[in-house]
Amino acid sequence: MKKIVIIGGGIAGLSAGCYAKMNGYDAHIYEMHNLPGGLCTAWKRKGYTFDVCIHWLEGTSSNSPFHSIWQELGVIQDKKIHYQDVSVRLISNGHVVNFYCDPDKLAKHLKEIAPEDSEAIDELVYTIRKAYTLFNMPLTKAKELFSVIDKLKNIKSFVPYMKFFIKYARMNIDEFAAKFKNPVLKQAILGLMVDTQFNEFFGVPFMIATQGCGFPEGGSLNFAKSIEQSYIKLGGKIHYNSKIEKILVNNNKAVGIKLEDGKEVKADMVISAADGYSTIFKMLDGKFINKKIRNCYETQPTFPTYLQVSIGLDMDLSSHSNLNNSIYNFYKLDKPIEIAGKEHRFLSLKNYAFDPTFSPKGKTTLVAGFSCKFENWEKLSQNREQYQQEKKKVERAVISFLKKIIPNIEDKIEAIDVATPLTIVRYTNNWKGSYMGWANPFSAKISRTLPKLKNFFMIGQWVGDTGVSGAAKSGRDSIEYICKKDKKRFITTTP
Repeated sequence: MKKIVIIGGGIAGLSAGCYAKMNGYDAHIYEMHNLPGGLCTAWKRKGYTFDVCIHWLEGTSSNSPFHSIWQELGVIQDKKIHYQDVSVRLISNGHVVNFYCDPDKLAKHLKEIAPEDSEAIDELVYTIRKAYTLFNMPLTKAKELFSVIDKLKNIKSFVPYMKFFIKYARMNIDEFAAKFKNPVLKQAILGLMVDTQFNEFFGVPFMIATQGCGFPEGGSLNFAKSIEQSYIKLGGKIHYNSKIEKILVNNNKAVGIKLEDGKEVKADMVISAADGYSTIFKMLDGKFINKKIRNCYETQPTFPTYLQVSIGLDMDLSSHSNLNNSIYNFYKLDKPIEIAGKEHRFLSLKNYAFDPTFSPKGKTTLVAGFSCKFENWEKLSQNREQYQQEKKKVERAVISFLKKIIPNIEDKIEAIDVATPLTIVRYTNNWKGSYMGWANPFSAKISRTLPKLKNFFMIGQWVGDTGVSGAAKSGRDSIEYICKKDKKRFITTTP
């Protein structure tokens, strides 16, 4: 029986482990943390769950191509799924704009606000419908297994979207917002991306196109643990508190791993579901790269890192007018907040009152978030006192804002926690604290195999397999690829 070592117990690694066991391989996952999930995680404070990952999940609806993967991994069958009506609710200067998940409902709502912008609204809704069809394209086999005919078919499937890509991929948000005459809608469109460090309009339709994408009850860590349990039931082994120092190579073949404690583990195949930079430049000493890979790590921007303030509140906010039935709530601040050297004009707020597992009965978990610059927090962390002071500053700023929309909130706070980009690095080792890999996966394409290195495969966000669903698909692809090399039929069901 061939032995496969998988570095990283996030969603990609757990998925690879499950499919490896389904196909008769001896699979071992090595995870640096003491929990599964990687970035797909949460933590408890005084009975409250503070979630950091899933906002909406592709594949919760049976109509989605990704649904079959969650069924194969055994994590969707018995889960209650919560669906929200609104993708983004934007509140600015007393005006509320709801970007509904349903394109028809969205068009009706926006035209009620600004009938003079009907043409621009129709164009926005057109881009959202295109995003939906892209989300729901059939799943393919692992791209490494594409024949010439497969590649031609794949190109053909994208032909209907070429006009869409050419027109919108390079359009900036200011250019699109300029199409609107109504100042409320113009501000709302700009507000969708204002604090993300992105200037491209292209992210907007994919942010709003969430119809049929739900939230699995229990949240991110609970979801990851469900996949972990499937893996263990299949006979897989997972080794926690096991950080990898090196990937062992002999004659340009990956032959195992070396742990930080010096222990070596031999393997017939190594799959890295870990941070891309650490894998390529530390575990493999930068020996298996080409100009494209080096250029990517030197020039391509990473997805912005994240700052999260989580609050456990002795209040029931399940029916708060501007906080329920939406995935994201973006509030325009009366006065910008400066956090670690970056000015923020909007605050993102999520209300988890819809999920009864997140807080004790009659209480609520709230999460406020900001996109931020990793370098600023990295510099702050060099002075422990300044770092803690900045965290307290953020905490006070969020509470000060919340007092304006939730009376008496300060007396009702039972738990509060500030997680910075350094928190992400500490628990996941992700390069620059990025939680989605590359800012533009289309322009930062890195192969899932490395030049001149055999018996090795990379999966996850750093090779373009972004999001929870993308990570699961990449884990599946890695084993399909190995099965093809071993001339085995690829199996996706439990024995």
